[in-house]
Amino acid sequence: MKKRGASRPKIRKRDAGLREDVLKAIKRVWPDNLVEMTFDSEESYFWDIHPRLTRALERIKGADLLLEREAKGEPIWHEGVDRDEDPPADFTTSRSYHLFFVSPKGEAFMFETETEEMDEEAMAEGIGEPGWKDPPMKKIPGEGRTGWSVAVSLPAPFAVVSLGDMLTFEDGSTWEPGIESCAQTEDGEPITDSEAHFRKFHGEPAFEILQKLRSEIVDILERHGLTVLQEDEWRKPVPWLRGGEEVFAGASGEPIRVLDAFFFEGL
Repeated sequence: MKKRGASRPKIRKRDAGLREDVLKAIKRVWPDNLVEMTFDSEESYFWDIHPRLTRALERIKGADLLLEREAKGEPIWHEGVDRDEDPPADFTTSRSYHLFFVSPKGEAFMFETETEEMDEEAMAEGIGEPGWKDPPMKKIPGEGRTGWSVAVSLPAPFAVVSLGDMLTFEDGSTWEPGIESCAQTEDGEPITDSEAHFRKFHGEPAFEILQKLRSEIVDILERHGLTVLQEDEWRKPVPWLRGGEEVFAGASGEPIRVLDAFFFEGL
């Protein structure tokens, strides 16, 4: 069986159809054609612009900076635990990018939601009772905000801006937005075009507010020396790259894309 990371036939880089700046950055960041978590995030150019960039995003009128997530993995505690005494329940994975989430103010960008979790109290009471079969579940209400995920790569000065949702539930848990949406319709069908879906259900005026906010975000990113990659650019494959053993990129044999070269997560 062929191991991940084993050599592959060489593919001429000029066949990929990538932009020159993207191609140069890939060659500089991954000279061995292997995407790995070994880059030194503490030495990234990003920390020189981080304070000014954050302040600029916070000051956008009519919008809220709801989330800022560092690339380094962080501990996760359940609500109500003593963080000085109890160990974290889990850790978020490390990744190669810093994430912001900016949402417009207004009811059009807010919605109610819910999730389910195991009802441990009811389960404890029901174990052993006649007819007990599946663990009981309980609904946890929550609220959602629609806005823009703003991902900034640490290995190279590129950014991606994509539409997404952030969910916060009454038990203190959250669902962070990502670069690629996992949203579904009420029938469970994947939403392949988040912007078209939003426009259809919320109307043109709300969509125009979203687009105006995106333009402001892109302008801020570019003024801080970042190149914003459009979806048709970041979806392009980079055939000669492969994922290392500690990253998700390429883990299932899928081709590495421009997005995966600069915005990836560790296993």
